[in-house]
Order: sequence, then structure tokens, then C-alpha cells
Amino acid sequence: MARYNSRLITPPAEEEEIYPYRRVWPSLTFEISILFAVVLVIYLLTRFVNIPTQLYQPINVVLALVPMGLWLAFSWWRERSAVQPRSNLVTLALVTGLVAQAIATPFIQDIIQPERWLSIESAINRIVGYTFTVGIVQAISIYLVMRYTVSSDQYRVRLDGVAYGIASAVGYATVANLQYALAAPVAPSNAAMHLFNQVAILMCNAIIIGYGLSEVIMNSRPFPLILAAAIGLSAFVTGVALPLIAGFTNAGLSVEFPISSASPIRGFLFAAGLLFVLANVFSFLFNVADRQEAELRIEETESLST
Repeated sequence: MARYNSRLITPPAEEEEIYPYRRVWPSLTFEISILFAVVLVIYLLTRFVNIPTQLYQPINVVLALVPMGLWLAFSWWRERSAVQPRSNLVTLALVTGLVAQAIATPFIQDIIQPERWLSIESAINRIVGYTFTVGIVQAISIYLVMRYTVSSDQYRVRLDGVAYGIASAVGYATVANLQYALAAPVAPSNAAMHLFNQVAILMCNAIIIGYGLSEVIMNSRPFPLILAAAIGLSAFVTGVALPLIAGFTNAGLSVEFPISSASPIRGFLFAAGLLFVLANVFSFLFNVADRQEAELRIEETESLST
């Protein structure tokens, strides 16, 4: 009697066969949406509740740890249940945090000190200055840790670059935000928005650099300067974001009163919008790259069969 392969009769679920990895964009969406909601709740709550000054710092320390907690819950924990989980995510976050603590942040704050000489410059000079100081240091730090902590054979699909990049960004952001929270007692509403802005900028950096690394590793014919372009664009996004967030935070909203009291909500909304736009643009670029690769494989298969 002939034997029949059961896979021909009952094939495995298409989702499991095609994509056995954790979905990156939904995880990131959940994390950022919850963090966005937490910041808004704190902002609204503090308008009606007077928080004692002695509680500022403890609250801000907890807030600084929220992005890491969300990442552990929606990315790392879900990764464990994936058919083919990504490895070294926690290691990558810890190593990036150590690099930020020991090298990147001291180099920016103690040696470059951009706030001392950029605060009085024009808008264009501030963008250029932050690009070649804070922006380039953060971008190179994230890139080097990703490059030398995660081996090339650990990239199975292009979105692995985003997954590893987000882990690196969360590690860097946690250290930077803890330093900010411990530096001085800032009102929790202002601190929460500052912490969100830091996370949003670093997430943008991670997505861009993750795209560059994925193209170099996954694309058989990558653009020769793709990594340099990714690092440069990442630094430029930081250079643009920092002065614009500060500008939106401190600018007045009327011609009659051009200077008003600081309103961090505008800078916070700009940072959220920046991350939303950039994530969607690069999601489109990832989809285009995957589609082109699939078409190339089909063409190669057809050429071999003929």
C-alpha cells in the first residue's frame, strides 16, 4: 500500500512556517504606546495632585526603569515563546548600558559638553553641533555594540536588526535616564516627558542602524556606503531632534506672547511623532527590501530551471 506524507494532506499553519520569529513592530508598538500613556497620565495627574518634592527623585527613578520593564514584558518575554527566538538580547542591552555608563555619557558630558557652547548658537548651528557630538557618539556606540555583540549568523531575517537595535537602545536609554533621574529632583511630569524623549530618539537611532546592519548582512549586493549612511542619518536625526524638542518645549504659541513658560508637552508630542513617522518609513523600506529579495530568488530559481 502506498504511503502518503501527512504534510501534503495537512500542511502546517502558514504563519508558523513563514515567520517563526517574534513580530518586532507589534512589540515596539505596545511598548511605546504604554509608555506614551503612562507619561500622559502622570502629566494629567500632576495637574490636580501636588506631589511632595521629596518624592520627586524616587518617582523619577521608577519612571527611568519603565522602558526596560516594558521591553522585558513585550519583547524579551515574548521572544522566549517564539518558535526560533533571538539570542543575546539581554546581553546586548546590558553591554550597551555599560558602554553608555562608562564611555559614551562621560565623553559627552565631561569632555564635549555640548550644552555649554551650543545653547546660545543659532538653530542651524545647534543641529550641526548636536549631530557631530551627541548624535555621532550615540550612533557609533549603538552600532559598535550591535556589531560586536551579535554575530552575523544570528541574523535570520532583516527585522532582526530592529530587534537587536531596540534592545541596545533600551539599554542605553535606561542608563541615560537613571543618570537624569538621580542628578536633581525634577517634577515627575517634566521628568517623564524628558525620559520619553530620550527613549524615542534612541529608538529612532536603533531602527536606522538596524536597517543598515541588516542590509549589509542579508543583502547579497548591498549599497557600498550603507553603514556609513545609516550611522550618519542616525546622528543627524539626533542632531535635529534635540534642538527641536527644546524649541517646542520652550517656544510660545502666540505672536503677542512669543516667550512663555516651558511646556514639555509640545516637545513630548514632537518626539512621539518623530518616532512614529520614522518607524513607518523604515517599516516600508524593510518590506521593499524583503519583496525585492523574494523576487530575486524567484528569478534565480526560474533561470536555473531553464
